Amino acid sequence: MKKFFLSTVGGLVLGLFLSFTFMDYESSWMHHTQRAGVDQVVNEMDFDFVFFATILVLVISVLIFAVWTFIEKKKDESFIRDFENDKKRDD
Repeated sequence: MKKFFLSTVGGLVLGLFLSFTFMDYESSWMHHTQRAGVDQVVNEMDFDFVFFATILVLVISVLIFAVWTFIEKKKDESFIRDFENDKKRDD
């Protein structure tokens, strides 16, 4: 549970930082002047940015989780291998 939570938080922080840094974020509002004789403010959401930022966060979270799992398995394998080698030396 700790690994899942920390990989999600890490993916969120790193993914949002990278998306705001390298992706072209447009403001969530646009101002149209003199449209039909009236100044108008239209609220819009940058759905492309939100979609790609979400995908980036998910991919980074999965990568962090996968790398963390791989490292844990390698540590376990090396521990078992060292334990068996020590056991053979004692016999």
